Amino acid sequence: MTDAAKAVKNNNNRASQPQEKDPVPLLPGSLMWKDFGSYLFHLMLPQAFILQSAHPVINAAVTVDKKYLNDPWGRAKGSTELLWPVVYSRPEKAIEMGRRLRELHRSIKGTDKQGNKFFALDPEAYSWVHETGFYSVVKMYEWFGEPLSAAQRAEHFSEWKQMAAMLGIAERFIPQTEEAYWEHFNQIIETRLDAHNEALGDMMIPGHYSNYPVPPQLEGQLPRWLWKLMMLPFSVFMYRLTVATLPENYRRKAGLRYNRADKAFFKAFCWAVRKAYPKVPEKDRYIPLAWRAIDDARKHPEAYRYTAAS
Repeated sequence: MTDAAKAVKNNNNRASQPQEKDPVPLLPGSLMWKDFGSYLFHLMLPQAFILQSAHPVINAAVTVDKKYLNDPWGRAKGSTELLWPVVYSRPEKAIEMGRRLRELHRSIKGTDKQGNKFFALDPEAYSWVHETGFYSVVKMYEWFGEPLSAAQRAEHFSEWKQMAAMLGIAERFIPQTEEAYWEHFNQIIETRLDAHNEALGDMMIPGHYSNYPVPPQLEGQLPRWLWKLMMLPFSVFMYRLTVATLPENYRRKAGLRYNRADKAFFKAFCWAVRKAYPKVPEKDRYIPLAWRAIDDARKHPEAYRYTAAS
């Protein structure tokens, strides 16, 4: 066979194979743009990180350097700069950021203290991190706003799957219907999550946030003891909020106390948020990165038009 013939054959073989397509980015006007960068959604993030860290693979990965304890400010900054632009960017950059985030996880692997190998791109663990997001948004509306209608839930679920594709999660690794989602979500809680592990032991204590180091911008201005004292009431509050927002079946599995007083506290907090949040100016409802993107999209709508490649 001549070289020319071989080239034609190879091209025909490539053409007959499925080609990787760009995922479709979330665009301004989507529900994800409305919610993902809001401070309201951030109320749900602590419980999401607990659910994620309860997975043995994720526990192994995050306890290697314990950035959640040793450098929480750097970790928060890094997460914001890596994950949120997958939503809040112009389309081509959003696709690029999704790929970059997945590639960064490729290097997170090793052996845990029990001798078990772990890999951050383990399909179950990587998709579980994303899976906690749909629970968070549904419960965010139930507790801090108005419960979603069936049509709204369907739209949120569709965008949740769209976001999964942006993060490089194949369809076969996530539920494709909401009914299947809740079945899988509860199955992971019951059969795969730890009730106790190293990361949970560090974080699931009332004083967790008071153990944070002094923020870089306050170093040298605020003594460590004073910072710890100031943070203690906030830390206790966040612990109670985290426990309240965890799924009931996980609270039961982990043996977390949630009594009538806790329920009354949470109910009062939800009422206060529902009353106060709608009165907050729109700009102040979003983290700065998200608001800059929202403002940019309003000023330059042409930059956010996107046509998927065939």
